[in-house]
Order: sequence, then C-alpha cells, then structure tokens
Amino acid sequence: MEKSITYLKKQRRSSVQILYKLSILNEDIDKIKQEVLDNSQFDKLDDDLINYILKILDQYETIKQSILKLIPNNWSWERLPNIIKAILSVSAFEIINNINPKAVVINEAIEMVREFLPSWDTNFINGLLDKIN
Repeated sequence: MEKSITYLKKQRRSSVQILYKLSILNEDIDKIKQEVLDNSQFDKLDDDLINYILKILDQYETIKQSILKLIPNNWSWERLPNIIKAILSVSAFEIINNINPKAVVINEAIEMVREFLPSWDTNFINGLLDKIN
C-alpha cells in the first residue's frame, strides 16, 4: 500500500523528534531504540514508523559521518544546532537509501528548518543535502 504524503511527513517529523532527543540528551542509541520499541516515551507509533525510526538509528553513525564529510571546515558537528543535526540526519538517511526523491527530501528539510529554526540559513541545508549520494 502506498503511503500518503501526510503519513510520510508524520514519519519524517517523528524521526526528527527522536533524533533531536538523542542529541539534546546525549543518550545512547540503544537506549533510544528501546524507548521506541517500548513506545512509552512517544505518541503511539505504528509498526511501519517504528521500523523506519529503528533503521535510521541503526545507520546513525554512518549517516553522521556522511554529513561530517560535507560540512565546511569552519563547522563541526557540535557547532550545529541539535534540531539541524536531527533534520540533516533524517534527510540524509532518506537520500542515501533512496526512500524519496532528493528534491522532495530537501524541500521537506527546508520546511522543517523554517518551522523549527526560522533564523537558520536554509542555503546551508540545501547545499549540504544536495551533495549527499
């Protein structure tokens, strides 16, 4: 069954929220995975969404390294706002795994940045995600 655009946005947003939690609390990935499986810390997640989030968490370090290779030399992972790390990670996951067309992923990422951190330069996000293969 094909998923609706609304569902895909919810999937992306929920994933960003979980990765944001990972960043701000500096929690262990395995602990976050268990919380997702327990479904106690989050709104009720369906099985597809749980599996999607677990795949992102399984690939998190690889995704992070892919992003780090593309960040300009005057930037570091620590310097990025936590919400930007989360948005970049979910977006990079979708691009790397060909889940959605790159243009769609980038547009959704820019929308989330504008919503969560309106003062952030979206050109940074656009340029970085465009370089991911």
